[in-house]
Amino acid sequence: MQNITDIDMLQQTISIQSCLIAGHSIEAIFRNGSHYIFDESDADMGGLCLLQKDSMQLEFILEKRDIFHKLLKRYHLQSHTLVLDSMKKQHTKAFLAGEEYVRSNSLEILLTDSLSKNKIKFFEESHVFTDMITFPIYSFQNQLIGCIFFCFLENKKPDITKLSKIRTMMETIVRPFHDDEKRTFQGKCIQIVNDVPLLTSKEKHILKKLLAAKSYAEIADELNISVNTVKTHIKHIYAKYEVNSKLELANKVNAGSPS
Repeated sequence: MQNITDIDMLQQTISIQSCLIAGHSIEAIFRNGSHYIFDESDADMGGLCLLQKDSMQLEFILEKRDIFHKLLKRYHLQSHTLVLDSMKKQHTKAFLAGEEYVRSNSLEILLTDSLSKNKIKFFEESHVFTDMITFPIYSFQNQLIGCIFFCFLENKKPDITKLSKIRTMMETIVRPFHDDEKRTFQGKCIQIVNDVPLLTSKEKHILKKLLAAKSYAEIADELNISVNTVKTHIKHIYAKYEVNSKLELANKVNAGSPS
């Protein structure tokens, strides 16, 4: 890992770690300090994904103009419940092969499990999407524990050197709290927004469809599973969110979404 030599970046790192130890939400911390990330990277959007056991979780996404969150809202999606199976698979393969970063001219790798290609393409064309640069984050034991990505609009040219410095800062912040044996983040440091429970990939798919007003039969048909299996997954989702109805579930999920 590179050493953090920039004084401002070092001060930012210490400040963020102190806030995490004190129990503050990682999203709230970076949202409050987003100007620093944007000034350093010149990106229009940026996000942090962390591996929790076998799932990739989007911890937060920051943006200058709130266009991404409007996209999610339009299709009844929540950033912290996005399914990232494809992103995890493709990026893990690339990073384990030794690639320093992955570069893409589309958001498809981030959204392919949640939105159709046509919807993604329309969003990209509407906002002149240019680049998505994703860097790996490793633990002290050199385990891949997540990634940080930056998105650029309107033909902006990414500065890989600056982005790499931010990646180093992020890795320095999160790696002390990673449990390599359990492959999870421990303690107060890394918190899901409003204590959102860790859902399986299948549960995330079902939650997304449930919040989009799909019936049990429609969910079963679209996911090629039985209605009884859908009911079992929904029972587990309710238990994890500690709710007893779809209305309570929707309220709790929406309460955890970014403003």
